[in-house]
Amino acid sequence: MTSRPIDTAVLEPVHQHRVAADSWLGRIAAAVLLLTLALGLVVPKLAGAGFLLLSLLGLIWLESALRSRQMRLAAHEKLLFLAVLLFVAVWLIAWWVHGLHPVGADDVGRILRLLLIIPLYLFLRRIDGLERSWWSGLTLGAIGAGVYALWFSLTGAPGEWGERVGGPTNPIYFGGVVLAFGLMLLPRVADATLSVPLRSLVALAVVLALLASALSGSRGAWLALPPLLILYIVTLGSRQHARWRFGVPLLLLAVALIISLVPTVPLGDRFADAAAAIVAMLQGDPPSGTLGIRWVLWQTSMAGAIEHLGFGSGPGAFRHYLEAAAAAGQLDPALLEFEHPHNQYISALLIAGLPGLACLLLLLGLPLWRFFRLWQTGLERTRLLGWCGLTVIVVLAVMALSESIFQRNNGIVWFSLLTAASAALVQGRRRQELFNNPVQRAHSLSVIIICKNEADRIENALQSVSNWADEIIVLDSGSEDATVEICLRYTENVEMTDWPGYGVQKQRALDRAQCDWVLSLDADEVVSDELRREIDLVLARPQPHFDGYCLPWSIRAFGSIMQFGHWARAPLRLFRREAAAFTEARVHEKLVMKSDHSRIGRLEGPLYHDVYRSLEHAHEKLGAYARLQAEQRAASGRRASVTGAWLRAAFNWLDNYLLRAAILDGRGGWIMSRLHASYTLKKYRHLAALSKRSDPND
Repeated sequence: MTSRPIDTAVLEPVHQHRVAADSWLGRIAAAVLLLTLALGLVVPKLAGAGFLLLSLLGLIWLESALRSRQMRLAAHEKLLFLAVLLFVAVWLIAWWVHGLHPVGADDVGRILRLLLIIPLYLFLRRIDGLERSWWSGLTLGAIGAGVYALWFSLTGAPGEWGERVGGPTNPIYFGGVVLAFGLMLLPRVADATLSVPLRSLVALAVVLALLASALSGSRGAWLALPPLLILYIVTLGSRQHARWRFGVPLLLLAVALIISLVPTVPLGDRFADAAAAIVAMLQGDPPSGTLGIRWVLWQTSMAGAIEHLGFGSGPGAFRHYLEAAAAAGQLDPALLEFEHPHNQYISALLIAGLPGLACLLLLLGLPLWRFFRLWQTGLERTRLLGWCGLTVIVVLAVMALSESIFQRNNGIVWFSLLTAASAALVQGRRRQELFNNPVQRAHSLSVIIICKNEADRIENALQSVSNWADEIIVLDSGSEDATVEICLRYTENVEMTDWPGYGVQKQRALDRAQCDWVLSLDADEVVSDELRREIDLVLARPQPHFDGYCLPWSIRAFGSIMQFGHWARAPLRLFRREAAAFTEARVHEKLVMKSDHSRIGRLEGPLYHDVYRSLEHAHEKLGAYARLQAEQRAASGRRASVTGAWLRAAFNWLDNYLLRAAILDGRGGWIMSRLHASYTLKKYRHLAALSKRSDPND
């Protein structure tokens, strides 16, 4: 059965305002992206210029889009922007609090450039047809950097860094970024939809990228190779034949080993020097070489950071501690030439304390998690671009162990450009996968619903699956309104039963299902057009990758759509019929997989949950749940106190509103956080009362 037409207003969190590939704006953006990637590693200042030009186009476009349209964002987009804003804000606050040190003034322009990720991403995600420029730019960039590095090495051209190739920047960024380019191209090497000559050209680009990186001697970037090869096996490789899944990582390791053993390639010697320095330090000898210098910088910086873990010491702290150590004879005065500790994590801790380190980890971790979770979805081609994002974040996060990447222009430019472009292209490819080419499901689908007195809401649920599901099964437990009549308009499989509790009733409905796969739906839930399309993509595969899929709730209540908080979780709802069963809990039942070896994925299309009819209904519903939960816990021997109830309620509010970011949902998030804190208080106060009654000493 084919999909329904997609509701593009639902599909696109940002109001639909696409930039066509053949428009003048689309062509300019594609050309700038292509040239920036192709030449940014070998032409001085081109990468920064390309990044700023694309960001400027984004700001111009965004201004007009905001004036004429309502801007709405998906949850992962809000989190990315929040991470960027928090990192910049924490750094600026640390600078201001600790006295506006001149070092902070020098860095403020660099740090503020991170904010350009936001307009750049929002702009690029709206442009159709950027993938060709992206893949071509990466391929040409890797080949160009490889040829440049070979020319530099074979001609013996004098360089600022001796035998190391640094390009127009320095060996650290030249080697790290070109390595990322090469590894981002791995999906193209194994892509059977491409011609053999093109795949061969891409393979050559990968080898040249590895060679260019090795000739730069950039050890820090190469430490990212092992974790990325492991990620390849569990992400890209998990969709490939075993010979590709394990053959590509083994071949890459072999090529890397061969390159590093070539006598004229500095990478091998630099790793040997690092190993010797580590052995010397373990034996108690003074550290030596560049690793020894970094070790001294790290020790000096960490000693200062530990003194002010709470809020750090500001941007001038590194210079202060370095000079103090030199004056005390603990540091070679020659090291005073260094401007940062060559470790972004230590630098963040030193400047802004634990908040600075936490914001840095969020800035790196949130996009990493977003890209990684693409492998749980049903979007096959989108994953290839997700691999690019994974590669960028892993390489730069590992480089940050030996380089303060956000205190260099090159680090900020390449991080911002590659992260924003990867995330934007993922959204563009996702849009294409969901829009283009209707699919035919290879597996049949049953929808099961249990209900009672849901006449005002159940029709929306039934309409969202009507003429799409192969079978709709409804179990009604004694409705006194028009619920049954409404259900009979959409399916003949309506049965009236008693009420044994949520878990048993849902299992009854599941036992009546006949199709290969089952979607469990509540009467107050609506399957979005986007989610239907994504389910079709999953069930179009002869063998879906997972045995069950979690579907993310988007809560609709109090005039808001809420994407955060505990209530906006992703329950397991789509599953192979024979692979799962419901627990027998009277309330808050769970769907559990029967086998420990079952694999669970996660789709991205929203499952709308119209959870409350009104604020009064919310209090009534949560109050009933609180009593049932308290009685169930009391029956299992749980105890509580009134003081504990208040503490749990306070933590529940803190967890939802701040830690789970319900604050990003505005007024709706505030109301929901208060409601659930009140629910927690009622539940544990009732449990405390039951505990007191059952205590024989009272």
